[in-house]
Amino acid sequence: MATKRKTASSAAPATAPAAAAVAPVFEAPVESWADTILRTNFASVEQDSIVLLQAAGALLESDSPDKVTVTLDQNLKLWIAIKTVLLNSDCPVEPEVKANLRNLAQYVVSTTMLATQGAIETAKLVSLARLNMNIAEGLLSGHRNRMIQERAYQIWEEDGRPEGREQEHWLRAEAEVSGLFKAQS
Repeated sequence: MATKRKTASSAAPATAPAAAAVAPVFEAPVESWADTILRTNFASVEQDSIVLLQAAGALLESDSPDKVTVTLDQNLKLWIAIKTVLLNSDCPVEPEVKANLRNLAQYVVSTTMLATQGAIETAKLVSLARLNMNIAEGLLSGHRNRMIQERAYQIWEEDGRPEGREQEHWLRAEAEVSGLFKAQS
């Protein structure tokens, strides 16, 4: 199933009669997803993940040409913001991850540009949504692993830096961090 994407040439004429019923237009969030990424510099894992998940949800819920148009535009701006932040030397993302995210940003741009040619397959919207969800999950997973690593190091130091107990320290740290995540849910 393809969803027609409104373009400038397919939009309703500007001289439509005032008495005609006009369908409500889908509106973007007050602070755009791109604004959030630019503000956080891709350094606030929780906020960045939430933004990516919101964009994914909006893509999946786009059930009209107006919604598809607005959501694709907002998602494109989100990924342009991600790509912009990745070019910033202050961005805390590792170089290899930066390169992968830049490649994904290019995929989002090319997929979205295809949609401007008239129609986008529902499968492409789902693909873009899954991409956002997977990146959000990866951000959270990486953040969780860093927390475990830091806590395991603290435990190792607290125990007097003993040799051969790395796994014990890791498992203890993992349990503590998992407890923190459960308490936050």
